[in-house]
Amino acid sequence: MPYDSFLLDPILLFFTGLCAAWLIARRPVHTRARALRGTVLVTLIVYWGTSVSLYFDLEWTRWLWEMCGAASGRDWMLNSGLFHFDYRHPGWLTHVLSVLIFLTYPIWLLVGIAIGTPRLTDGRELATPRWRGQRMRQEVWYGTATDPRTGNALWLHAETVAPREAAPYAHGWAAFFPAQGEPVWSRFGPQPVGQQTALPFWFATDAVTFGPEGCAGQTPRITWKLDQKLRSAPLWPFPRWLWEMELLPGAQAVLDPHAQWSGSLSIDGESVAFAGPAALSRIYGHGSALRWAWLHADLGDGDVLEIVSAVSLRAGLNRLKPAAFVRLRHAGHDWPRWPLLAALTAFRCEPALPRWTLDGVVGNRRLRVEVTLPPERCVEIGYRDPDGRAATCTNSERADAIIVLEERQNSLWTLKKRWDLPAMAHAEVGTRP
Repeated sequence: MPYDSFLLDPILLFFTGLCAAWLIARRPVHTRARALRGTVLVTLIVYWGTSVSLYFDLEWTRWLWEMCGAASGRDWMLNSGLFHFDYRHPGWLTHVLSVLIFLTYPIWLLVGIAIGTPRLTDGRELATPRWRGQRMRQEVWYGTATDPRTGNALWLHAETVAPREAAPYAHGWAAFFPAQGEPVWSRFGPQPVGQQTALPFWFATDAVTFGPEGCAGQTPRITWKLDQKLRSAPLWPFPRWLWEMELLPGAQAVLDPHAQWSGSLSIDGESVAFAGPAALSRIYGHGSALRWAWLHADLGDGDVLEIVSAVSLRAGLNRLKPAAFVRLRHAGHDWPRWPLLAALTAFRCEPALPRWTLDGVVGNRRLRVEVTLPPERCVEIGYRDPDGRAATCTNSERADAIIVLEERQNSLWTLKKRWDLPAMAHAEVGTRP
């Protein structure tokens, strides 16, 4: 019979990941990360432990290779009807190839998890709080919207922060960007997390609530009460399986890029009607990046572009170039298909003020983006991560953006679509402090 564990293991790892992702997605939201990470760890220990033991002909594996009719454990790992490696006296090249194959085991498992993670069609589940008392965590809900009738824009930001030693607290801010004049913003909180209101809200303090039906709140300068309708499937700049596993220092997801807000605001005592499409987003992790750039662009006709480019604050990772996570929903399809792979290999974006750009090629498509944040249309807000380090975000919900999508045909790039968004893009650049 054909036998070759190096052929079977990738297939088995893939299907293990496929089944694990499908099953774990049906667990409560706050238990998924630990379950997924535990599954990956145990699976790799079992596969590496067994396969390496077979490769070195350890006695405890005899029953396995004899059952398969192999001459030894290494014979079972290397050979089949397809291959005839010298398993008794393998050369250095055989050993090197074997090590490289062993190193691919996590890839096969994670590909299975990525494909097996079900598509989320309703953002309500994504909005469910994930934090369950862990230290050094930051959980964020935020919404950005533009009223197409007036050109006014709004940014609402709420977060739960759990420092290393101090008591967890909830806080945030609201910022209003008028079509004419300078932006206005002010904070709410901090408030001890123990005083937060329970469900049905996603986030709630005495002053501010975020929930599936709407949001309401007040700060010293801004008061709002907005009804909300969720209308579209989540958008994933970071792949959903990576969000579920919580492997990165922080990750972002858009629970609904085309929700609808309608209601009223009060800006320094002046009443303002507001209605427009809102992007509702989540961030969960250990804090902000070393530096970052963000763009949300409503392109019309159901199209939307989300970009998060960041450099991690963690030692070692902070020496790498920014990884740009991109998700374009165009004509009903989300591109690129594998955003993590594209972030690591295809897109280039360096956060900068007042202008930053992104470009990259994935398959037969090329995306080029230019974002400008005019200082007079920006707010500059400082805050602290769970570890106490200061960060500053420069944000404009009336930024300018030029987005060009090209397609390669017969070795030539041809324009597929161009979007010009003067004072209509939502963008941010983050720095330290």
